Amino acid sequence: MNAFDSNPFPCRRRLAVALAAAFSALGGQAQASDSALPEIVVSSPAESELKRAGTAAGRLQLTPLETPASVTAIAGDTIRERGYQSLLDAQTRAPGVSSVPFSGNGNNSLSARGFYGPNSISQLYDGLQLYNAGGVVTFPFDPWNVERVELLNGPASVLYGTGFIGGAVNVIPRKPDFDHSSNEVQLSAGSFGTWRQAIDSTGPLNDQWAYRISASHVGSDGWMERGRSDSLALSAALAWKASRDLTLTLSNDYGDIDPGSYEGTPIIGGSVIRSLRYRNFNVDDAQVRFTENRTYLRARYQATPEVVFNNDVYLIKHERRYRETYTFTYNPATGNVLRSNYRDIIGYQTQYGDHGYVTIDHRLWGRKNQLVMGFDANRSLYDRNDNTNSAGNFPGSTTVSASGSAPGSFAQGTSAAMRYLYRVTLDQAGLFLQDRYQLDDRWSVTGGLRGDHYRTRRDDNITRSTSSGNTDAVSWNGGVVFNPVRDTALYAQYAVASDPATSLASISASQMQYAVSRGKQVEAGVKQSLWDGKLDWTLAAYRIIKSDLLTPNINNTQVSDTVGQQSSRGLEASITVRAWRNWRIEANASALQAQFDDFVASVNGRPASLRGYRPQFVPKRTGNLFVAWNFLPQWELRSGAHYVSDRYSDNTNVSRLPAYTVLDAGLAWRVNERLKFDLRIDNLADKVYAASTYAGTATQWVLGAPRSYTLAMNYGF
Repeated sequence: MNAFDSNPFPCRRRLAVALAAAFSALGGQAQASDSALPEIVVSSPAESELKRAGTAAGRLQLTPLETPASVTAIAGDTIRERGYQSLLDAQTRAPGVSSVPFSGNGNNSLSARGFYGPNSISQLYDGLQLYNAGGVVTFPFDPWNVERVELLNGPASVLYGTGFIGGAVNVIPRKPDFDHSSNEVQLSAGSFGTWRQAIDSTGPLNDQWAYRISASHVGSDGWMERGRSDSLALSAALAWKASRDLTLTLSNDYGDIDPGSYEGTPIIGGSVIRSLRYRNFNVDDAQVRFTENRTYLRARYQATPEVVFNNDVYLIKHERRYRETYTFTYNPATGNVLRSNYRDIIGYQTQYGDHGYVTIDHRLWGRKNQLVMGFDANRSLYDRNDNTNSAGNFPGSTTVSASGSAPGSFAQGTSAAMRYLYRVTLDQAGLFLQDRYQLDDRWSVTGGLRGDHYRTRRDDNITRSTSSGNTDAVSWNGGVVFNPVRDTALYAQYAVASDPATSLASISASQMQYAVSRGKQVEAGVKQSLWDGKLDWTLAAYRIIKSDLLTPNINNTQVSDTVGQQSSRGLEASITVRAWRNWRIEANASALQAQFDDFVASVNGRPASLRGYRPQFVPKRTGNLFVAWNFLPQWELRSGAHYVSDRYSDNTNVSRLPAYTVLDAGLAWRVNERLKFDLRIDNLADKVYAASTYAGTATQWVLGAPRSYTLAMNYGF
């Protein structure tokens, strides 16, 4: 499918058709249901998050108190109640997690525990990973169809394979409901011409069938000039109880994102030029577009009360489109801006495979034992088309006045034609197991082992050459949990993991020799729930060492340098207080020291040691605070703060992004069980800050959005 049309809001008509069809098909069902109408609550129930079972650290359905690792779960209802506009906003409220959003990585890249990017902090959807090609991850992006987001800080290769030394984020969508029928609509309007429409409907069709349909659309004029954006997310699932023990679920998820053409603003002397804050220096006919479609068939078979089989067969298709200029350099002497790197890219990726596992919950030597054994097998095909020259750079440049002039067209900057460059085929096969054994009432041990084989093949269309590579990766971990008193856990864990040295789905011939980077982590911590779940707190200390990795060259980000070793050590802490009936307070913070231990880089053509330097896009400290007050039975006032310390966009620690704190506030009114209104103010203090920039760029920053207002209405029926 190639849906890259010129309509700036191509999704509205499709959403209207989808909503009309959904209402038509489900209207009778909704009216016939005698179940209670869904209650839209303002605050989450006072229940300890440390006692809720989940799959953040494995498929054993352990609670955080039972898990020898740092895990965080954020409920989808919590994300929506707080008014987060994207999943990235919610993920960065977890301890130690920060974002590095720019369109080159899909506006969806994370940093955690001293490591950055999708090759170290991978993101999954319902437990399945799309192998990122070129470091681009764009799905999922909308929180509307989310049941919960689970985050595991630290190595997760035992669960998912390579690409998880820094952590893993798993977004779990809402599923069909066999027990209750419910429907919900959300309409919102906000600053800068932003509109949102969304619907969710689920329930049983009969004793054997249940469905779920979700659709959401967001359109905006953008806070900067020529900043129009548009996104559409559609999800549908149909579940069938074929027998008492067998359930089959067919689901399809579709995302279409036109994020707009903003690529940042030029800076001077490490500071924003205030008069240029709202300027968009991209060409007038710029195109950035991402589409993705995921289809799954999931089977769950309860063979015995102790044995359950699960299997997923899936097909993922992803298209990426860039036609723009994305590097801007300001000349204070002339008042002009030089625009360079005119890229014209279309990438097509198809991934399909099978993922299966069995869980066995039984007793061994008189004690409880939980075991998971499974496999992964998949293939990824990536076709790359772009206009790079023989040196691998994007040619072209133009100069425009910073004070305002015609933005011009893409063709005015370059005449380099797009070419079909290559196809990369990635085949992966893996086996894994995980086990938890209860030694006695206070002690338990957990361990895991995984082996993966990766085979890559690159067919170069320009040189008509073929190159291939094979690599194996073995990961394992072991941990112990001690419960000295009720609802208190002391734990320690040792883990060995691996990251791809570069994106395996788009690997070059020269990079195949580097295979995977090895990493190891030691972690210890404490978790405690007090006062019947009214107070939860956690504290973790860790050290990670990663060896034999690649990083962008200082002078040319299209070229990679080899790093002998990189390490990080740090502390993460969180606390949640529900000690007072009408108050809820959440806070978390992290502090880390990340550095290169063995790295001789080429700087201006000469070798230079970067030992002790901080890796790019890694903050030393992060922090979050959230306070909610139900000052009246149907009213809630809330506020939040998000802090990220300074970061560097280059490994020589010259190009510094300043620290920032962003405040937000909200007011919610639950009119009744069906209807709720919510007012949200983002960037309350109108902070001008650098959210990110392109790797190695010292001439521009991608700014965060200014103060904005959003009024939303939710109605359940």
